[in-house]
Amino acid sequence: MKRHSSLHPLSEHHHQALVQTLEIRRAAEKPAEKRAAAFRQIAENFLRFWETAGRAHFLEEEEILLPALAHHEALEQDAEVMQMLADHAAIRAEAGRLADEVAAQRPVEKRLAALGRRLQEHVHLEEDHIFTRIEKILSEDELRTIGQQLTRLHKKS
Repeated sequence: MKRHSSLHPLSEHHHQALVQTLEIRRAAEKPAEKRAAAFRQIAENFLRFWETAGRAHFLEEEEILLPALAHHEALEQDAEVMQMLADHAAIRAEAGRLADEVAAQRPVEKRLAALGRRLQEHVHLEEDHIFTRIEKILSEDELRTIGQQLTRLHKKS
C-alpha cells in the first residue's frame, strides 16, 4: 500500500521497528549455546533504537497525529486508538524493564521475545488500520501540516 508522503517519517520508524523484531526472531533461532549472547546484543541494539527513535516516535504520534485525528472523531470511543495508546504505555514499560534487565546482566530472552511480538502487532495495527483511516479522514492540508512536524530518520534528497 502506498502511504501518503506526510506519514512517511512514521512509516520509516515502523520499518526500523520491524527490523528490530526480525532480529529478535533470528536470535531465537540461534543454537542454544549462542542464543543468550545473541539476545543480549539484540537487547542492547533495541535499547539504542528505543532511545534514538522509538520514544520520540510515540510522542509524535500522541502529540501530532492523534490531535489531528481528534478534530474529526472522538478518540476515546475508537477501540483501535485506545489499543494504540495502551500499546504505547506497555511498550514503554517493557523497554524500561528491558533496560533494567540489561543493566543487571540478567537473562533477557523472554522479555525481549514478548516485547518483539507486541511491537510487531502494534506496528501492524497502526499501518494497516489507523494510518489508513487517517489518510481517508484528514484533508490534504492537514496531512501536509502533520508531515512538516514529524522527525525524519533519513533526509529527503
